[in-house]
Parts: sequence; C-alpha cells; structure tokens
Amino acid sequence: MPKQRHHWVGMRMVKTVIAVFICGIFGYVRGEPAFYSMIAAVICMQNSTDKTITSSVNRAIGTLVGGLYGIIILYGLEFFHAENLDLLRYTLVSLTIIPLIRTALVLKRPSSASLSCVVFLCVTVNHNTDSSPALFALQRMVDTLAGVAVTCVIDLLLPYHPKPEEVAAPAEPPSTTDTTPKEPKS
Repeated sequence: MPKQRHHWVGMRMVKTVIAVFICGIFGYVRGEPAFYSMIAAVICMQNSTDKTITSSVNRAIGTLVGGLYGIIILYGLEFFHAENLDLLRYTLVSLTIIPLIRTALVLKRPSSASLSCVVFLCVTVNHNTDSSPALFALQRMVDTLAGVAVTCVIDLLLPYHPKPEEVAAPAEPPSTTDTTPKEPKS
C-alpha cells in the first residue's frame, strides 16, 4: 500500500486565511479595524460547507441577539444614570446571561447561546463608556455579519478536496456463489 502524504496546509486553513484577509481589506477600505469580522471568519470556517453554514447561522443569530440585549442594557444603565456604578452594572450584566441563553433555546439555536453571551459581554463590559452604545453595538454587529458573509462565500466558491481516507471504497459486489449451508431434503 502506498504511503499517504500528509499536507501541512489543508483547504480549511487556506479558506480561513483568504476570508480573514478579505475581512482585513474591507476594514482597511472602511478605515475601521477588522477585528470582529476576522474573528467571525475564523470561528465560522469549518471542515465542510454544511458545517460552515450552520456555524455561520449560529454566529449571526448570536451576534444579533447579544448585540440587541447589549444595546438595551447600556441604554437602561444610561437612562438611570447608573453606567458608572460598577457593582450594579456587573450584577445586571451577569443576570442578563439567563435571558440570553433562554432566547437561544427558544429560537431552537442552543449553539448560538455562548456566542450571544460573548457579543453581549463585549458590548456591555468593554465598551460601556462609548459615546453612543447603540452605534458601537451596531457597528460591531455589522462587522461580525460581514465576516460571516465573507466566510460563507469563500467556503462556497472554493471546493473541499476530501482526504483519501474520507473517500469511501467501492462496495464489493455480492457473491454469485451461495455459500450458505443447505438443509438436507427428506
């Protein structure tokens, strides 16, 4: 049997690099950092197109849910002039994890729960002092969704090449000689 070659760089790696690069170019053209779209590209690219699409849908749902909850919480804190009361903010942010996860379950997308929590925490913990929380959250949501879209397009345009062990061997044809023992006739 011939020795199989192992490629150091596979198609998933190539596709991920291309998607991250395109996200970087989009960020460069817009004059914005491409951090969130690049992260989305890395997270969403999987080892098959079906898995990439599923991961991308979960990422998009998680981003939208987490971003919307983040906007609501930040505006609520601002409305009550509580954005600088760290203990109150951390309590509210922590408790909001429950409805975030519950929303993912209600939407029948449990895989998007952790992503919605991550987006929510990025918006509410790291960027709670931005001049416009809604604008920041919307920009991050658009960045992430752009990364998701780029990843899906790249994955659909560049085919996967299955590894030799993934290619099924042809089934052997059924035997033409019957080898089952026969019962004697009486």
